[in-house]
Amino acid sequence: MDVLGQYLDDRTARTRAGADDRRKAAELWQATGRRPEERLLAFDRWLRGELESRLDWAWAGAHKQKRIEQCRMHLERVVLDLWQRGWMLDGKRLAGHLQSLLDNVAAYQRKGGIQDFWAYFKSASERYVGGNAEELREEAMSAGSHIAQVMSVLGRPAAPSGPRMGDLLQTRHQETLREKLAQERRKHARLAVEEKQATLF
Repeated sequence: MDVLGQYLDDRTARTRAGADDRRKAAELWQATGRRPEERLLAFDRWLRGELESRLDWAWAGAHKQKRIEQCRMHLERVVLDLWQRGWMLDGKRLAGHLQSLLDNVAAYQRKGGIQDFWAYFKSASERYVGGNAEELREEAMSAGSHIAQVMSVLGRPAAPSGPRMGDLLQTRHQETLREKLAQERRKHARLAVEEKQATLF
């Protein structure tokens, strides 16, 4: 039995399956006609897959999935930051920038220059946005204006296409904050009731 050959075949099959899953997830989150929940879950799955396939996680050991999720959540905040600046990149444009950012981190990882991965990852994402700020802004503005120009030449208003990924992430972020605030209020109310009961006794 060729153990090494079997291991390599299994790894190749897993790599192919992962690439297919990322491609399907990308198609789903970029399809603006789909349900928002479906698109958000597909975006999360795609981003996790990109993180896992593009970066080296040997340093994370048993905590690999936890660290991938931590990085996914950070990249979600990066997208929200771009969106809140008015740089409304969506679909393939957004995917390309996230992949480019991850490729920059991966290149530095291969050089062996990262001592504290989390600190480097956060600063690399900030540098990517800061270093490409003008390009990102212009790209976001030109994408929107090109669509409007084409539709006006055709004599039609732009077709309503459903919310973009930045809108969906912002909504999820706001709902999460709302839920956290509600939990905090319930906790304070419970503590106040317990405190009143303690003073009665």
